[in-house]
Amino acid sequence: MGSPQRRPWRRRLLVLGTAVVLLLVLIAFFFPYLLKRYIEQHSEEWIDRKVTIDHLVLNPFTFRYGVYGVTCYEPKGSPEVFVSWSEISVRSNLWRGFRDNNWRFTRLRVKDPYFHIVQQGARFNFSDLMELGGRDTTASTDSSTTRFSMEDIRIEGGRIDYASDVLKAPVTVQGLHAECTRITSADARMDFKLGFGLAAGGEVDGGFTIDTDRSLYAIDAKLSRFALPQLLPYLQDFMHTTALQGSVDLGLALRDSWADTTALAVRGALAVNGLDLTDGQGGHLIGLKTARVDLDTLDARTSSFKLSRVLVDGLTTRYQQWADGSNTWTKALILDPAGGTDSTQALAASASNVFVMLADYIRMLGQEFVANQYTADSMVMTHSAVDFEDFTPEKPFRYKLSEVDIRSSRINTAAGTADFNASALLNDRAKLHSTFKFDPKDFRNVDATLAVEDLALQDLDPYSRWYAAYPLQEGVLAYTGSTSIHGGRLDSRNKIVVGKLKFGKKTDIHDTGIYVLPLRLAAGLLKDVHGNIDLDVPVKGDLNDPSFKVWPIVWQVLKNLVVKAGTAPVRLVARAFQDVDEQDLESVRFGPTQAALAKAQRKPLDMLVKLLKEKPELVVDLAPTMDLRQTMEEWAAFEAKKRYLQLASPVSEADSSRMMDLSLRDEAFLAWLDGQSPGTKGQAERSRCLALVGAAQAKQAVEAQETARRAAVLAYMKAAGVAEDRCRIRPGTKEELAGFVGDPGYRFVFDGAD
Repeated sequence: MGSPQRRPWRRRLLVLGTAVVLLLVLIAFFFPYLLKRYIEQHSEEWIDRKVTIDHLVLNPFTFRYGVYGVTCYEPKGSPEVFVSWSEISVRSNLWRGFRDNNWRFTRLRVKDPYFHIVQQGARFNFSDLMELGGRDTTASTDSSTTRFSMEDIRIEGGRIDYASDVLKAPVTVQGLHAECTRITSADARMDFKLGFGLAAGGEVDGGFTIDTDRSLYAIDAKLSRFALPQLLPYLQDFMHTTALQGSVDLGLALRDSWADTTALAVRGALAVNGLDLTDGQGGHLIGLKTARVDLDTLDARTSSFKLSRVLVDGLTTRYQQWADGSNTWTKALILDPAGGTDSTQALAASASNVFVMLADYIRMLGQEFVANQYTADSMVMTHSAVDFEDFTPEKPFRYKLSEVDIRSSRINTAAGTADFNASALLNDRAKLHSTFKFDPKDFRNVDATLAVEDLALQDLDPYSRWYAAYPLQEGVLAYTGSTSIHGGRLDSRNKIVVGKLKFGKKTDIHDTGIYVLPLRLAAGLLKDVHGNIDLDVPVKGDLNDPSFKVWPIVWQVLKNLVVKAGTAPVRLVARAFQDVDEQDLESVRFGPTQAALAKAQRKPLDMLVKLLKEKPELVVDLAPTMDLRQTMEEWAAFEAKKRYLQLASPVSEADSSRMMDLSLRDEAFLAWLDGQSPGTKGQAERSRCLALVGAAQAKQAVEAQETARRAAVLAYMKAAGVAEDRCRIRPGTKEELAGFVGDPGYRFVFDGAD
């Protein structure tokens, strides 16, 4: 039994303990209520915002503290919510924290937090809260070290509404959840798990790490089903477009340091699905079924870059060209008058536009990272198509490339070559096949082949009409070519075979600046016995020479063939025949007074018949070469000699020889002429003869002979089996008859058949 002296102390301790417990109970149950009322009554006085609280928990027995059902409204009595949450609670032994200067918090829970953030320039709707109380410039003199730790942190059901004058539309983050196992003053590393959704479409889920001691940060995150339409307002800063559809999936594992540019290491995958982009009029511009890029490695320390797969499926695009020089993209992109991006608009977008920020990041990445080793396991494009329309010609040109398929072998800087195979369907008919090999270490070393089968040339009719003045009615082209470039030296071998080529009649509706080539004639002359045109076009040169250009050389080769065929068709045709004088295929000539065909005329006509039979795609026009004045004088001289020799018609062969041997300057003949026409003395002999017999009579006789010659030639050609529409007599042009006008006859002017 205890001493009576000790009993009062026990009573006192019991009373004191009971008082402390009652005080703690009072604090735990009544102080939160009083504090809640006090905060609600004075919140507008303190922060100019009304605050309501459901209840507070300050429980020193369970070490649990929390604030529940909090709503803070915008300033000045606004009914709009600024911040709210259903619960913020934490567990901590505050007494131990005070005693040991080691604050340890556990089980931090933030449930259903909501933030309404509004930005105008550099100010936010909470900037006034940050400015309350001024600046504390008093330096702390407490040299003791305060330790803290926070464990088991979780945020659930969060939502953020963010509106800004630099954003095209407000952004809403919903379903926000975050977890962190531990944040402590003893360790500079923090690991988070974070996830949220975007009201406009898209979900983010991943982990984040920050290590302030080592200046490192890391991201392992996944963006799923990000809806591209929410980027449309930003895209409209740079191009005229009415709609953007599709979604993006992005997986990213990134390690980097803000102090060491060689620490960058990235692995990830990007997928775009259902992309559809329109132009300013709502027309289709770009479509994509799916595209995926798998980045296996990007390592700045080893300067290596590896893609495991690049896949593009169902890419479709449309390209249009107009006569004023504009095209689909110059009309879609927002350009200034000088041809660049609108600097004013670009400047306005540069601070916040997601595309500008992305471009800046890629530019920075490119400056810091240059790959010495790169690898791609496969690159594939399938089921793609391009619709091309050109309104430059008077008749619009429309063409379609479909079923575009491009596949590569593994590309590696350590390997000798990288191989590509490509195929496509041209205008739903022709087939294109190509192989392409290059050295991954030196792109200037290339070997390529290209083959085109069954290309319908009538599809190119709008170009043929506008740039060549001849409609392209029929034809099938096959092309094979091989090209190699090594050390800058180009060696290209190209074979073109055209079958069933047929041009229409020349049109007057064409580009006024072109040089009209004789395509119909050239096509007919260049065809072989099977009706095909077979051309070899080699191209060689040094690509290191800045003056060397490939396409002008190819065009010049083809142009020369056509020009030679048109300007010197006889020479080209004569090569197809043995023992043929080119002059036999240029014209047929008659004597000045000859109307009937003789051996000298049958020879060139026979050659002409043979040519027309072997080349049914040709026609020939016979352009009369007779100089009327000259022929009239020759006929008059013949008639004067006949009168002088007193010969009767018809003239025999022997008498004709006598007349040919008689010179117009024979003294006896001149004496006779002086007697017959004394008034013409002093004039040229043939002029005197024409005056003697009469110009009208001479013209009548010459024209009658010309009519007889025409009939004789046409009858001969018809009898030889040449159709009337393939051999015609018509007046020749000045250019056609240059150098041929003189004796009676006909120059052969070839052309392609209708």
